[in-house]
Amino acid sequence: MLVHPRGFAIVCRQRHKLIHLATGHREDDTILTQGPDPVTDESLSAAEPAFAYDRMVYIGHPFVQTHPDRLATIASLHGMQPAPVAGCRVLELGCGDGGNLIPMAYQWPDSEFVGIDLSARAVEKGEATAAELGLRNIRLLRLDIMDVGVDFGRFDYIIAHGVYSWVPQPVRDKMMAIFRQNLAPAGVAYVSFNANPGSHLRDFARGMMLFHVRGITDPATRVEQARTLLKFLAQVSTGEDWYGMLLRNQLERVCKMPDMLLYHDDLDESARAFFLHEVVEEAARHGLQYLSDASFSALNLQAEPEPVVNMISQIPEDDVLTREQYLDFVKGRAFRETLLCHHEASLRRQIPPQCIEHYHIAAHAVPVAEEIDPAEAGIGEFKTEKGGIISTNHGLSKAALLHLGKVWPRTVSFAELVDNASARLGAMTGAAGVERKADLEALTDFLFRMFRAGIVELHLYPPRFTTAIGERPQASLIARSQAPHGPLISNLRHSTIVLEDEIVRRFLVLVDGTRTLDQLVCDLNLALAGEPDAATPRVDGGSAGGRRQVTREEVERNLATMARLALLVA
Repeated sequence: MLVHPRGFAIVCRQRHKLIHLATGHREDDTILTQGPDPVTDESLSAAEPAFAYDRMVYIGHPFVQTHPDRLATIASLHGMQPAPVAGCRVLELGCGDGGNLIPMAYQWPDSEFVGIDLSARAVEKGEATAAELGLRNIRLLRLDIMDVGVDFGRFDYIIAHGVYSWVPQPVRDKMMAIFRQNLAPAGVAYVSFNANPGSHLRDFARGMMLFHVRGITDPATRVEQARTLLKFLAQVSTGEDWYGMLLRNQLERVCKMPDMLLYHDDLDESARAFFLHEVVEEAARHGLQYLSDASFSALNLQAEPEPVVNMISQIPEDDVLTREQYLDFVKGRAFRETLLCHHEASLRRQIPPQCIEHYHIAAHAVPVAEEIDPAEAGIGEFKTEKGGIISTNHGLSKAALLHLGKVWPRTVSFAELVDNASARLGAMTGAAGVERKADLEALTDFLFRMFRAGIVELHLYPPRFTTAIGERPQASLIARSQAPHGPLISNLRHSTIVLEDEIVRRFLVLVDGTRTLDQLVCDLNLALAGEPDAATPRVDGGSAGGRRQVTREEVERNLATMARLALLVA
């Protein structure tokens, strides 16, 4: 623990959730947490000029909100005709080590992916990963954004995650120019940035941290001392006044951040936040227009208090920008993930609920009660992945949620969902035409409201994986290649899970499509037998003395867990 001469030491760590695959115990299926400690290059002296992302490596991972399927889905909802994900071209500005782009290239081999970044170390790492996976449809280039020209060609999707707020104004101008000159006519650009008014609170803490670490060049020391200062200030602040509460709030935030994120975000002196309207106005000067937020649920009034709904409702529905800007004021949003398109595109701002009939649907919904009969009168309650509660008394909607929860994380077409929900409901299968039509309209309205609330997913081009356990199950190659190197694993839903237990990761490597279940049991036990005796994890969180044999039942149970984590290929 380093004690800086100016301050006080502090250690902040976030406890990771675990999956103990060898015993079948699962604390949480959805386990996205902070990554490993940052990698710093102590061989770079303070006197050497070095790109910040070479001094402290930023470990990349998938961002589901940047995936072409997400961008295409939202664009099509607004009446656009985006390029199919299979056979599209994707450009990522600031691609880092390819942690976001490489999983896309792995899943969609007929599409072309290009990423650029200034960090030589990151690009080299990404190139090595792509070569290990045998990917031929991706190029990672060490290149300045300012050097991207018309000769790069047109792209159907352009991604810039975590760049816009952290580059100088000329580079921001160039990014908008790239969106205009390199984006296909029906293309979609994604740009994220620190947003006001929420970032004003972050900047309140940033200013003090930056003053405290002035003159400190070592990345790890800068991060440690930034947290040190905030902890000291929070400890000496008086009572429950607004200043003390704000300090403690910011301390909690920075202690939850991975070191690499704190270093490259808060401790970047050039970082700047923007109001949404400022970015959209800048885009308009380059011939672009606002499409939507990457999270369609951003403009969701269902959970807002009545005064907010009344205020926002006074703004015309087609003035989406103004509505969202005022909602940012209400919510204090501090980060934005904005989608842009060419100003020539004709957009549909009032989206009819019936449009969901053209998409694949997914939802993680678990009945609160042990059993729900959708045909029975009364309200059925379902728990969402984030802990919220969905309530409905509509029979077909209850049946639909039961089916979606059963097949999660798999997507189903609307027609398949209706067929299965109707079969569960039973009595409605032979309903008269008028009654049936009204029932379907109620279902589409319900599902669309749940989509707007961020509970139901819509996919124009659903992810490719299986939830079935085959005779010789196979985990994705990208997950198997990541497993020996650490706990962060990319799944086939373009999300990150954490497998912290080494036995879990060794088992994952064995699930390569060549072994039957019995062979998996045998080979895992052979691998563990060659190690010194160690305590074996128990379901209750304790341990049993000595090494024991892994059973077939445990392997089957945990393969099912892997399937629900979207790690298995069809």
